[in-house]
Amino acid sequence: MSGLVVTTAPSDEPLSSAETISYLRIDANVDTTLIDSLILAARFWAEDYTNRTLLNTVYTLSLDSIGYHDVPIKEGMYTGAYKVPYMDYIELPRSPVSAVAHVKYYDDANNVSTWATSNYYVDTVRVPARIVLRDSGTWPTDLRNANGIEVEYTAGYGSARSTIPEPIRVAMLEYITYLYEHRGDDEGRALNPPMMLTSLLQPYVIMRFGVSPLSGGY
Repeated sequence: MSGLVVTTAPSDEPLSSAETISYLRIDANVDTTLIDSLILAARFWAEDYTNRTLLNTVYTLSLDSIGYHDVPIKEGMYTGAYKVPYMDYIELPRSPVSAVAHVKYYDDANNVSTWATSNYYVDTVRVPARIVLRDSGTWPTDLRNANGIEVEYTAGYGSARSTIPEPIRVAMLEYITYLYEHRGDDEGRALNPPMMLTSLLQPYVIMRFGVSPLSGGY
């Protein structure tokens, strides 16, 4: 198993209260608490839908072990067992990744060590980003059974709102408008946002085929 927690949340939101109030075409100082809550909800929705992080956020990824990341297509004839482990990278959920602070590992006695950076390099060109084992590197061994590996890294387009792609911000504004206008509605079914909103986000969606967004597999 694996888990991802926010170590340091972003210091700001992708939308300001002022621009959101202007977009909603309502008077200033009206429903300010509600609007702040909707901005937060819209960020969570956009990030979960795209599998991205909008503003710089520090994450801690915990892994039980290094899993198999690829299954080779077999060709030809085989007369015995054939198994080649392809354990050459750790995939980092939530793009874009800007930096990896450290990779630590724990033994069964809970002693912690820092994995030397000479063992790996960080591939931020690929999406999702990954920590790739160098040819001369070796994975940590003698790990404890649960959460033996800990990766701390920063993900996000930047620390300023201007770094976020504008279609994502527009989708958030539209989502807030939809929630604001339909608050309290109950038709006995889920009220899904208009397709236009997801169309704005679709070019930024990171597709995954695994059961878990933290599995790193397909």
